[in-house]
Amino acid sequence: MGYPEGELSFRILVIDDDDLARTVLSETLRNEGCDVFELPSAIGAGRLITERNIRGVVLDVMLPDIDGDKLARMLRGNAKGSDLAIILVSSRPGHELELLAVEARADGVVNKAEIEARLWPTLRTALLRRGARATD
Repeated sequence: MGYPEGELSFRILVIDDDDLARTVLSETLRNEGCDVFELPSAIGAGRLITERNIRGVVLDVMLPDIDGDKLARMLRGNAKGSDLAIILVSSRPGHELELLAVEARADGVVNKAEIEARLWPTLRTALLRRGARATD
C-alpha cells in the first residue's frame, strides 16, 4: 500500500538505461505514492542521493557505465549507503540475481518480468528494515 496523494512518501532513485524499463519501474513506484527520481546511468547517482535525501535505489544489473551490483557495493561503502534500501532488477534467472544481491549487499532482487507484482513489496520491506523515514 502506498501513500495517498499529499501525504509523506519515500524518495526513490531508479537507475536503468532502458527507457521503457525505467518508465515501468518508476510508474510502478509512483503508483504506490513514492517520489521517484530517474537516471539512465550511474553518473550523478551519488550527488542525487545526497541532495534529494534518497531513501531507496532500484538498480538495473546491466548498466552501460558500471554494473548495478558493483554500484550497489560502492554505495554501501559510503556513509549514506548503509541506510539505503537497494533493490537489483534484471531479466536474469532468480538464482543468479539472489547471488548477485548477496555479493553486492543489496536488500533484494526483482526479476523484470515481475516488476508490477514484486517491486513495491520488496522495496517497502527493505525500506522498513533499513529504518527509512518517509519525507514530505
